[in-house]
Amino acid sequence: MSIPPRIGFIGLGIMGRAMADNLLKAGFNLSVYNRDRLKTTFFADQGCTVAPTPKTLAAGCNVIFTMVADPAAMDAVVEGPEGVFAAGFDGNILINMSTVSVDYTRKLRDRCFLKRVKFVDCPVSGSKPLAESGKLIMLAGGEEKTVEEVKPLLLAMGKAVVYSGPAPSGTALKLCMNLIVAGLTSALAESALLAERLEIDPKLIFSVLGESPALNCAYFKMKERNILEKDFPPAFALKHMLKDARFMISEAAARGQRLPVTEAIEELMTKAGRAGEGEKDLTVILKTLAEDYRMS
Repeated sequence: MSIPPRIGFIGLGIMGRAMADNLLKAGFNLSVYNRDRLKTTFFADQGCTVAPTPKTLAAGCNVIFTMVADPAAMDAVVEGPEGVFAAGFDGNILINMSTVSVDYTRKLRDRCFLKRVKFVDCPVSGSKPLAESGKLIMLAGGEEKTVEEVKPLLLAMGKAVVYSGPAPSGTALKLCMNLIVAGLTSALAESALLAERLEIDPKLIFSVLGESPALNCAYFKMKERNILEKDFPPAFALKHMLKDARFMISEAAARGQRLPVTEAIEELMTKAGRAGEGEKDLTVILKTLAEDYRMS
């Protein structure tokens, strides 16, 4: 960027905290905002400015990252009298890394255009461990020139930037990728449960996966402890994947397409959510499969 970036980061949850920390470690000028101010303490201790509102944050920055839970949370930080747009953010860059719907991203892109704000649609592929290690994959949509302009910032948080085309293509690609993650997780949980029912040790599944040139997947390794110990600390909370699965299904339906496997996984995740498991890792569906789907 011709003007040194003054970065504002909104959303310091499991992913956002690690991503903002990596920007700080890379030496960028960082300010933060989070609805729960307790989550800003770490950054205040590092000398970052903690803004009282998104508007105040945007007034002092020329790049804003958003990493929030859903469209409602996104609206809360960009719209209204205390939102980013109220700061007169024209000419600057808004990079949304939250996973929302394709339709919402399109509307946000258009809103940015009217406000003369440069917009990058850039959700990420990866969960907490990759966020912490700076190895996320950035799925960037928008004007190619703007994506190139912010690439050094993105690479402070990730290992690669995949340019997907004009917005909302980043969001579209993210939904496609999370569909695969949902399917892999469901397959792993069902496989482990079947092993138990067949009276073999589920550890054997991971032994085979580790030796297989075709199936030796880092994602399976990341989820091995969750599955074998039946412990589900959140790296990617079930509630977030459930939200994304509903986006996938609705976006497909709007285009005349069924996603029957994803629909079944969404039903399973809904059961887990109703049982109070939404804050746990997505792998908690193993527990729901074992408890709620046992045949009499």
